[in-house]
Amino acid sequence: MINYYSQILSLMDTLNEWNEKLNSFAASHMDNVWVGTVIGAGLLVLAIWGINALNRK
Repeated sequence: MINYYSQILSLMDTLNEWNEKLNSFAASHMDNVWVGTVIGAGLLVLAIWGINALNRK
């Protein structure tokens, strides 16, 4: 386990960088109600499509 410590730390650094980038993107683009509506509708369509695909025989 001690041999992988540096790899774990580099992975955590990478994840923290991605988290900061995602937070800055969300803060600048996702504060609009229409963006949230489009994302919600997209998730709904994806869920309906997934249910239909899984129910096929």
